[in-house]
Amino acid sequence: MPTSPLLPVPPQILASALRSGASGAPLRFAVALACCLSLAMATAAGAAISGTVVDEVSGDPVGGATVRIQAESSSVITAGDGSFILDPVPAGFVTLTAAVPYDAGAGVNFIIGSAFASDGNTGVTISLPRLPTADNPTYAPPTSAVCAGCHSQQVAQWQGSPHSNAARDEWVLDLYSGTGTAGGSAGYVFLDTHDPGETGFCSACHTPLAEAMDPGNVFLDQVTDPGALDGVGCLACHQIDSVDGDVNALHVLGNATYRFPQGDAFTPTWQYVWGPLDDVSFGGMRPSHAPFFSDPLFCATCHQYNNPDTGAPGQNTYGEWLASPYSTPGPDFRTCQGCHMPAGSGSGEICDIGGSPTRPPLQRASHAFEEVTPLSLSFSVLLDTAAVDANGQVTVTAAVTNAGAGHNFPTGVSIRNAMVVLDARYGGLPLPQVAGDVLPFWASDDVPGDQPGDYAGQPGKGFAKILEGRINGQGPIVRPVLFIDAEGVWEDTLIPANATDTANAVFQLPPNALPGETVEVSARLLYRRAFRALAVTKGWTTTPSGGPIEIEIAEDLFAHTLVVGGVPELSPVEIPTLSHRGMIISALLLALTAGIHLRRRRALRDAASPR
Repeated sequence: MPTSPLLPVPPQILASALRSGASGAPLRFAVALACCLSLAMATAAGAAISGTVVDEVSGDPVGGATVRIQAESSSVITAGDGSFILDPVPAGFVTLTAAVPYDAGAGVNFIIGSAFASDGNTGVTISLPRLPTADNPTYAPPTSAVCAGCHSQQVAQWQGSPHSNAARDEWVLDLYSGTGTAGGSAGYVFLDTHDPGETGFCSACHTPLAEAMDPGNVFLDQVTDPGALDGVGCLACHQIDSVDGDVNALHVLGNATYRFPQGDAFTPTWQYVWGPLDDVSFGGMRPSHAPFFSDPLFCATCHQYNNPDTGAPGQNTYGEWLASPYSTPGPDFRTCQGCHMPAGSGSGEICDIGGSPTRPPLQRASHAFEEVTPLSLSFSVLLDTAAVDANGQVTVTAAVTNAGAGHNFPTGVSIRNAMVVLDARYGGLPLPQVAGDVLPFWASDDVPGDQPGDYAGQPGKGFAKILEGRINGQGPIVRPVLFIDAEGVWEDTLIPANATDTANAVFQLPPNALPGETVEVSARLLYRRAFRALAVTKGWTTTPSGGPIEIEIAEDLFAHTLVVGGVPELSPVEIPTLSHRGMIISALLLALTAGIHLRRRRALRDAASPR
């Protein structure tokens, strides 16, 4: 191999060496390796790099590992003898990474490994450190502030998301213990209506790190550990090591597991993390490659569950996605992560430490997990309204199409609901409804009388999943109830992805309505984060994040010009044809009737004459 002159160590390689540690090499070895690379023998620029991936502990070759140049899209898989050849490669120094997908059932798992190389190098060795098999029995997960030191952008996005407030969610606490808001103790409170010792399992998803330490025994209102009060924080996701099992179970109670490996004096437990990237080589982390992070099944651990006692459905968002066209591989395929963790706006770094690789947008997913907004709803759910008149009536039809969501509309917890409210007016006065759809009871509050925002019984249609059951399994059937009291589904009018539901209402015109005059038609599509009765009872005026409880997605308002007007159309009357015999009989009857009337008139005249 021809020699090359002494090469200086490029700054980015030296910085990467100083950050190295994912391979398990001490810092001094990383610096020495960077220096050695400055003396590397190189061939022509862009020549292939070859080498072997090995188990750092045993030295055995590791087959099936993914090898790539860090942050590059092309990769190769090692052969059974651990060998690989990367070709083509860019000129100059690069960081190579190697990873084996984590398998919770395997006896040996590896942390992502890395090595430095230059184009044309052969015999490059990438060592994979082993993941400790022992767990830390005294682990207390830190807050996400520990992650912010290197991932400030991602943590800032997360801080503005509902995930960051999951453990302190005022609505959840109002329903659980009555302690979330000033009026939270009014109406339904889980702890007040259930047997002592029942936890309600809320912590499984709202404070998963607390639940992971004591599954099934955590009371949401008693969680005090700062790391657990982060809710669905960084480590609440990135220390999940599997998501297999019963998809309808509640997170750590059946379909997700955590690992908290025992570290050492230089490697605390929180540095052991799992994620979707297979080329992370930062020495301040001990990352394992977990492809399931990109699978919607990962989101299902909290967004798909049934009542553990009755089997009644709580959330079914994952099942709704499976039933949608978006779950089918092809040009329309979309995942939960693809929509709710969209790619970054451009290339950039995901770590604040200098020398981090520049990654493409798809590797810089947003961690904002944004709630629905008026803008996003207006793009996803469409309203199309029409009106016709005939026979003295106006029929209004409103079609609601779930055009953009990858799941039902609405989705998520069962207190979310939507409705389309219809109205028709003539001369400024509402026309009475005589037929068609009317809004259900849950469209109004429980306060006697009608208040603004009460729509039950009015023209329109509601879209919700109404669960029913007995509170604490006792007493009469109640609807709607939360999933923890649900014994079944009373009604499900949610709109599946890419489907349309239609509301129809028939209004009576006054007789004096004339053709050419107009009727004002209105259709309003509303989305509510909670049933109106629940919000009014608890005194909620905004969502826990400060957003509106009710969002008007769309309104169709137009003047319909009457074609027929208020006079009903008359159908032609068919005159029966009589036979010859029938005509004779009819003539005789007419003559008889005429004679009777003639005699009556004479009798009345004689009675009126003076005598």
